[in-house]
Amino acid sequence: MGANVSTVTSSGGARRRRGPPTDFAGPAAGRERRLDIHVFVSPEGELATGRAWERCVWRDARVLIAECPAPHLPASVESALRGVAASVARDRAWQGMGTVAFSLDDRSGVFRVIRAEAQPRSGAAVADFEPVAAHALEVRIDGCADRHMPCTHLLVCGATRGEALRRAYRALSEMPGPAGVDRAFLMNRIASRAYCTGLTGTRLDQAVG
Repeated sequence: MGANVSTVTSSGGARRRRGPPTDFAGPAAGRERRLDIHVFVSPEGELATGRAWERCVWRDARVLIAECPAPHLPASVESALRGVAASVARDRAWQGMGTVAFSLDDRSGVFRVIRAEAQPRSGAAVADFEPVAAHALEVRIDGCADRHMPCTHLLVCGATRGEALRRAYRALSEMPGPAGVDRAFLMNRIASRAYCTGLTGTRLDQAVG
């Protein structure tokens, strides 16, 4: 699949993502995928881009699982996304950490920029946005508002995607306290054949129901 780019103006910001983003609506029905490319610009002007993170599991417009590398994302598409993210960082003269978010049509390969956010002079290092293992999952579990429980974020890593998924499922099953709705939902998604084979976003929702 080739990569065609259609960029649109996106608002700047000053927030560094720590966990799956939750601040705008989820992907449209069909084959739309949402992906993030993290960018780091050193004080000396050296620029580096990270691997693509995909917002894989959504619920009520909230991202519950983000994954890196994105499942079944062609190398040519990821390379194009990283190139555009680097161009955005240069055009906006970013310093420090930034994230460029994309919407990708999985069938045609057409993608567009939907958001670009920077945190100038963050002091972050390149290692701060690269996965600490070959595969990584960021999992968000919303707290129970009636019990005044905070959200929980898990970063689960593995040498393979299968290992990361198994570790995530085990971590969720062994969490202390009451099993909230999000926790049960996440365990169901992670254990599903559809997610294990690489379906994400609305395609995953349509397959699992």
